[in-house]
Amino acid sequence: MIFPRTKQIVFTNNKGGVGKTTLAFNIGKKLADQGYKTVLIDLDPQCNLSRLALGEEFIERDIDSKSNIFGVIEGLISGTADINKNIIFTPLSENLSLLEGSLKLSGFETMIASGFNEASSGLARGYNITSAIDRFLKEKGLYEEIDIFIIDTNPSLSQLNKAIFLGTDYFVVPMMPDAFNHQGIENIGNFFEQERRNWNMTAKILSRTQNISAGSVLLGEPIFLGYIINSYNVYSKKPIYSQKLWIEKLPNQIKKNLSLKHCKNGLVELSYAEAIGRVQDYGQLSTLSQDKHKAIFDITEQEARAYGTQENLKKSQEEFETITANLIERLKKW
Repeated sequence: MIFPRTKQIVFTNNKGGVGKTTLAFNIGKKLADQGYKTVLIDLDPQCNLSRLALGEEFIERDIDSKSNIFGVIEGLISGTADINKNIIFTPLSENLSLLEGSLKLSGFETMIASGFNEASSGLARGYNITSAIDRFLKEKGLYEEIDIFIIDTNPSLSQLNKAIFLGTDYFVVPMMPDAFNHQGIENIGNFFEQERRNWNMTAKILSRTQNISAGSVLLGEPIFLGYIINSYNVYSKKPIYSQKLWIEKLPNQIKKNLSLKHCKNGLVELSYAEAIGRVQDYGQLSTLSQDKHKAIFDITEQEARAYGTQENLKKSQEEFETITANLIERLKKW
C-alpha cells in the first residue's frame, strides 16, 4: 500500500455517452501498473464496467452470481442481515481487481430513497441502508490495504448516486466539449451542493439519536478533483474549431458550479484552470480495446497495425500517462 489510507474516487456525470466507464477502466489499469493497489467498483446497474473488464464471462454468470455488489447488500434488501463483508474482488491483473456490478442493483434504488427519509428522522435503519456501500468499501480498504477505489456510476442524479457521492473522498467529472455537457456541469454542481447540505443536517440528527459520530461514514464532504475532456476530435493535431470553443468555455462554468462549491484550499483554482487531462477520439482503437477487454494503451502494435491506428496507440499511452500523473499529484496534496 502506497497511500497512508484508502482513497475513493467517483467518476460521475449525469450526461451519458461521455466515456466515463472507459476512462475509469483505463485510469484504473494505469494506476495499477504504477504499483497502486487499485479496485474498480461497478455501481452502474447497466454493468458496463464489468462488461468491459470481463466480456462474455461476466454476462454468462451475472444472473446467479453472489460475488458482486448485489451480494454485498442482499442481506439488507431481504431484511435478514447487514452488509456482507466477505465478498471477494475479482482479480484482473497485478494490483488491479474488480467489484463486479449486478443488474439487480437497480432494485436497491427505492430502498435507498426510503433510507434517506428514515435517516433524516434519526432512525438507525435509514443510516444502515444509506451507508451500506460506503461501510463495505471502508472496511475492505482498511483490511485489504487498498490504495484506490475507482468507482463507476450510472449517468443520472439518482438516490444511489447521492449515497455514493456522500461517501466518497473525491469525484472527477469526465465530459465532452459540447453544449449538453456545459449545461450538465451546473446540474451536477447544484444537485451535489443541495444533497451535501441535507446530509450534514441528517448526520447531526443521527449523532444525537443513534450515537453515530457525524462524519464517521458518509462524510458528506467529497472534494472535486477536476475534470477530464474526453473524445475530442482533432484536425492538424488540434481540437476542431467547434469543440475548441467549448473547451475554452469550460473553466468558467466549472469554477462557478464545481470548484467554488466542492473544492478547498489550493485545489480550487487548479481544478478549473487546468483539466486533469484530455483524451482524443481514438476511433477504431477504442472498439478494439472493448473487444479485447484490455486498456487502450495495452493494445499491442501488431493488433493496432491491423486497424491502421499505431499513431493513436502512441497518443493514448502519452495521454493516460499524463492523466495518471496529474491525478496522483492532486491525490497526494489533497
